Amino acid sequence: MVQSIIYYVRELEVMDRYKKYSLGATICVALFIISFAFCVLCMNKTVYDKCLDKSGLQIEADAASDTAAEETVYEIKDFEAKANFDKLSDDFKSFFKNKYELIGFELDEFNVDRLNHIKGFYRLAWLMTVITFIGMIYSFITLSKRRMFMPFLYGGVLAAFLTSLNAFLFIRSDREFWAAARNMVLSADYSYFSDKDILLKILPPEYAKWMAVTYIMLVAVLILIMILVRWFILYLGRPHRF
Repeated sequence: MVQSIIYYVRELEVMDRYKKYSLGATICVALFIISFAFCVLCMNKTVYDKCLDKSGLQIEADAASDTAAEETVYEIKDFEAKANFDKLSDDFKSFFKNKYELIGFELDEFNVDRLNHIKGFYRLAWLMTVITFIGMIYSFITLSKRRMFMPFLYGGVLAAFLTSLNAFLFIRSDREFWAAARNMVLSADYSYFSDKDILLKILPPEYAKWMAVTYIMLVAVLILIMILVRWFILYLGRPHRF
């Protein structure tokens, strides 16, 4: 009788331990999805290319001439805008770089500070991706002993909830950056940046909107991948009949 009670108590302790691992794995899966989706979004150049093709962007800029009464007008073609954006994107994706070099142009310091502020989220997203990925591996090594893979599903559901919550807060927030980001997405208003350099001139009007749409799609794809990973693991580990 005493041995049965001791065994039962130990089983409860083990199950409580597994519940903690399950909760940790669920949180790690959700945060991994949200963070990694943002990292992939920042590395993606397809959205810009499609927005550029759709807008048929032709950029005109004024250069002061020798006389104050005259102006020389020149155009930057689509391929030049894309080349400058690609260079800007490559510098942005460089984790430790805080300067941005363009082809034949120089960014205003104000815009450099603004871009670095956004880059802070990118750096944080990569750190969260690495940390949560390690947390996922560590948790599932333990959970796999009892074939507890539901956190893949629960984490996907939690990621969908957090994304929806973030979207709601994004719409409602009055903070300067989030209000500016909302204006970019909903109104194609990029006044968050200075117009003293070429930055605003190479951004297609709908770029921010389609970046937001792409982020949601990436989150959905990663949720689906997590569900498929769970199904695949269970499929491989199912009992075989001969």
